[in-house]
Amino acid sequence: MASISVTGLRGIPATWGGVEHQCEQLYSRLAARGHAVVVYARSGYVPPGTRRHKGIRIVRLPTVRTKHGEAFVHTFLSVLHILKENPRIVHFYSQGPALFAPLVRLLRPRTKVFFTCGGLDWRRKKWEPWASKVLHLGEWCSARFPHYRIMVSEELKRYYEARYGVKAHCILNGVERGTKRAPGFIRSFGLEGRDYALFVGRLVPEKRIEDLITPFLDGSFRSKLVIVGDSAGTEDYVDGLKALASGAPNVLFLGYRYGEVLEELYSNARCFLTASELEGLPLTLLEALSFGLVCVCSDIPPHREVVSKTGGRLFPVGDRAALARSIQEMERMTAQELLSFESHVVETVEKHFSWDEAARRLERLYRESLRGEAAGSRMPVCRNR
Repeated sequence: MASISVTGLRGIPATWGGVEHQCEQLYSRLAARGHAVVVYARSGYVPPGTRRHKGIRIVRLPTVRTKHGEAFVHTFLSVLHILKENPRIVHFYSQGPALFAPLVRLLRPRTKVFFTCGGLDWRRKKWEPWASKVLHLGEWCSARFPHYRIMVSEELKRYYEARYGVKAHCILNGVERGTKRAPGFIRSFGLEGRDYALFVGRLVPEKRIEDLITPFLDGSFRSKLVIVGDSAGTEDYVDGLKALASGAPNVLFLGYRYGEVLEELYSNARCFLTASELEGLPLTLLEALSFGLVCVCSDIPPHREVVSKTGGRLFPVGDRAALARSIQEMERMTAQELLSFESHVVETVEKHFSWDEAARRLERLYRESLRGEAAGSRMPVCRNR
């Protein structure tokens, strides 16, 4: 049994955010296996009085609710708490929080430090140049100081190994089988089922939501576009999207939706759309596949990694005409064709993207590190490029 402290996320129980769902799924399983897991949560995201969840101890700490300071301040405070508790394993999630990995290595040299990368955060368009440079330094720290580096896709693994000359491990995210729900809530928005294309995620520039909206503006599709998600410190971008779609009754913004409502939206969509130019391995794409949806995705390596296993459609990033042609193909699919794809893809997703397997692989790395068998137990020499 290991004592494991986890930081770099907003907290659990997860509401929105891929990292939060990833941690809830992984650490609830590790807690059930007898490990003592502590997850550090930001007070604004987790209700007061939350001390345990699915066997995980929750430590709520304050932070500043600003775009640039929230993760930095909370991770710093959590590291101070971690240094006091002195766990055997500290696990950082995301590149920015990894800025504090050197502090743990310096002050707790016997503690094993892990890092998981869900994407190249410094490349996200919402950051000003100075903030991007700070996050790029976090990437360097995430390659240089942890004993183990874990990536959620093979593409990220190749990137770290090629750029920094360090060993990285790939542990794919998992997904649970979707719970199918009949149309109910969606009827309040004029939806009946199989009459809309669905997007789910944060509304941030690198997801290129404008590429999804534009083909729907001329009214050439029978389907509507339903956008589930909202700002993540990107209010100006969201305002621009809504202005672009103004006067288009077939484009619906539903904000963040969770639980049974989100399940109903997945259950009754005709297809799932994503136009991102930058991803790690998006959980919303896996969730859509777990409901049996045909997915139309921009042709970037993480999407190809999923679609090569499950099937779906790819279009070049930014090619709205190609996207429109794929949507037209979805509209021409018969009910029987959609059911045939659903039966195939649900089984395939369960085979390749399993939270149980992801938790087992993470546990093996934790145990390996504590036995002192880590190939990367010495701090690697970083190769600058």
